[in-house]
Amino acid sequence: MKKMSCFIVILISIALFTCACSEQSTDNTNMTSSISTTASETQASETTTEESALPTPTSAPERYFSEVLTTTESESIAIGPLSPEHEYYEGVLAIDPKAAEYITELTIFDEEINDAFVIHISLPPNYSADKTYPMVIMTDGAWRLSDHPEMRQLMTEGVIEELILVSIGYPNGYDYETIRERDLKDDPEAFLHFITDNVSPYMIDNYPIDTERLTLTGHSYGGYFMFYAIFRSDEVGVGLFENYLVASPALQAMTGFDNMDDFEKAYSERNTSLNIRAYVTAGGAEASNYRSRITNLIAKVEGRNYEGLEISYEKIDNETHNSVFKPSLRNALVMFYGIENAQN
Repeated sequence: MKKMSCFIVILISIALFTCACSEQSTDNTNMTSSISTTASETQASETTTEESALPTPTSAPERYFSEVLTTTESESIAIGPLSPEHEYYEGVLAIDPKAAEYITELTIFDEEINDAFVIHISLPPNYSADKTYPMVIMTDGAWRLSDHPEMRQLMTEGVIEELILVSIGYPNGYDYETIRERDLKDDPEAFLHFITDNVSPYMIDNYPIDTERLTLTGHSYGGYFMFYAIFRSDEVGVGLFENYLVASPALQAMTGFDNMDDFEKAYSERNTSLNIRAYVTAGGAEASNYRSRITNLIAKVEGRNYEGLEISYEKIDNETHNSVFKPSLRNALVMFYGIENAQN
């Protein structure tokens, strides 16, 4: 009897164990299904969130540049004598004590660039409103102030024709090294429009300018900007400048993802002519690989056989990168406006 009871107890235990295992298996299956569903929903949610976070590709809006001075720009103009507060005032007077008598200072705000500029204008020694004069515009105006009396001396000596000099700079206290990068290489399009749409028209409207004999000059990043201006001359300020001085251009620079080879290539795809004169220089004391970038670009330009192009290159012996501009400017003005050249 006891054996029978034990046997019954064993059978009941086995039955209970089997039911428990079956229930646990069902629970595990349900849990696995639940986890799988939750993971799938989470992944789908993350994917949807990531996709919705991606920006919708759109074309960049076309930039607008006013071809005339806006009301704000016109009202911002202030003109007067060379300010004694200019940081190079004393240095200029050391070159010519009378410089303050013939250098005019103009301030103007540009809406597209959203900044102010200080422009210096010097009239020739024998200025007459009844004559017209060539105009030379210099970038990096803060450092070009001393060139006004020095180039005026060439006029007085009869080396070059009388002309009007204009230098575009910035208010006192600006970090010139940083701000010039904005205008000369980071956003040269806006600065070029400022020169062609604002500065040049203002000068032509207010001074007797020979509009067929304009020159634009630049050094280092300004030289990079000169090449940029040349390769945009069919689109911005079309035909405005006859001559360009490209002094020691910093061709390692880039504008966004484009370098000067890109701008040159784009120009060549649009044009077969380039009606300008360009005088390109480098200092003989500059690194050979720096100069080779310049000569390589010139060779590429010459290889296009552009109709109307006159381009020349000179390595100026013993000049460094920083010192090469002044002899470059003198040579350029003698080349473009020399009295002997005119007589010949």
